[in-house]
Amino acid sequence: MRQHLAVLVAAVALLAAAWLLPDVRRGLIRTATTQNAAPGEPVELPIAEGAGLPKADRTRVVLVDGLTAEAADTMDTWKILCANGVTLNIDVGFPTVSLPVEIALWTGLTQQQTGVVANRAFDSPIEGIPSRVPGSVAIAEKYGYIVRALGFASAQPAAEPGKPMADANESAWETQWFTLALEAVRSPSPLVFVHILRVDVAGHKVGLGDGYTKAVRDVDPMLDKLFQADPSARWFLLSDHGHIAGGGHGGDERHVRHVQGCLHGPGLKKQRSGLIHIVDVARMIADSVGVALDRESRARPFEAAMATRLAEDQALPPVSIALGAFAILILVAGLIGVVWGLRRWWLFPIWFLAGCGLLVAVRGLPTWSTPFIYRPEGRDMWTLWAAVLPLATAATWFGLQKTTLLRVIAAQLALPIAAAAAAITAAGAWPTLFGADVAPVVPHFTAWVSPLLLLLAHGAGAVGLAVLASAVHRAFGRPSAAEPPRTEPAAE
Repeated sequence: MRQHLAVLVAAVALLAAAWLLPDVRRGLIRTATTQNAAPGEPVELPIAEGAGLPKADRTRVVLVDGLTAEAADTMDTWKILCANGVTLNIDVGFPTVSLPVEIALWTGLTQQQTGVVANRAFDSPIEGIPSRVPGSVAIAEKYGYIVRALGFASAQPAAEPGKPMADANESAWETQWFTLALEAVRSPSPLVFVHILRVDVAGHKVGLGDGYTKAVRDVDPMLDKLFQADPSARWFLLSDHGHIAGGGHGGDERHVRHVQGCLHGPGLKKQRSGLIHIVDVARMIADSVGVALDRESRARPFEAAMATRLAEDQALPPVSIALGAFAILILVAGLIGVVWGLRRWWLFPIWFLAGCGLLVAVRGLPTWSTPFIYRPEGRDMWTLWAAVLPLATAATWFGLQKTTLLRVIAAQLALPIAAAAAAITAAGAWPTLFGADVAPVVPHFTAWVSPLLLLLAHGAGAVGLAVLASAVHRAFGRPSAAEPPRTEPAAE
């Protein structure tokens, strides 16, 4: 009786985990995509000396949101201004999300220093370059919550009352924003920022397909009109991130982080930079308008940035050595659990390795750019590994006939549990799982938490069903005991 109860308790616990873990995953993803992180240390940039840019009477910054370096090379106006000025190869840091990157651009502080890692409305604008320039102006094509957060003296479009993430009078703004942008560029304002969104919108809808290419073509004449409105100003043409092929950004992929920029204006000689950081561009803008950056900024002056290049992944924040060591120990413990539980080779969690392999083979490596990571239902993932889950059920059923319940569960689930726990540890996500409103956004590992939690949930469900079926079979499936033989009555 005690053995039957233990099996039943184990089955209920496994099925409860299968029910609860998807909600845990959704909560973590929701926090990671809507909340900010705790401020930390910036990445280290190469040390060099050199002069900064001289101050300009008027500085004009145009940012084409979501423009890849390859797409920038197809734009005639962009290429002409680059060819007659400075071509910049820029690493925008991590995460490659618009608001965090643009706050880095306008403060000179990396995403890790500010802790801003998500697109969300701010209660009050930040203190940065625009707030130190009287009369600074920002005009956005849409999604005005970004420019409203940056501290410009004037930022349009305005927010819809009571909805800080929404723009007021969207349809009317769509027809007038570019006219207002031209007026701002022609004005005597010392700093004007024009934020063009249509390329990023196309990237999210269709990826880097024909719709994206068309949006890029549409922007090129807009750049020409903006430049012709004040050709004697100092111009910055920038992007805040690229896109993966299927549409999406936010991750650490080089082709998403590395974008092209241009610096054009009087007194600049033609040259091309090595890889520089987005905060280096912040220093260029700050020098151009004659203000100082935050004292915590690691941004380098123009000549220093041009003289020393970053390594390809130098802008990525490192994973904590302590957390990384703990994650490795957890994985080792999981492997030990699997080895302890194995009594037959077929008890190895083949279903788990197959599920991970199918995900990578079909959807690609999980990163903070891949949309399937964020989708609440996880359908893009679980439909891939659903076919291998019966392997877990079958291994558990037959394993319970060969060895103990604890060994079977260890063989099937120790590695999936350890893999999920290791990813959570490396991402620093345990406080988030226990209710903290702190986004655990780190390269590589945060993205893996999503599929690993979901795969663990489904594996626990498959094992739990087999354990429950075994308990039912033992309780009700045994044949009845044979009746003892009866003695025939003696003959009369």
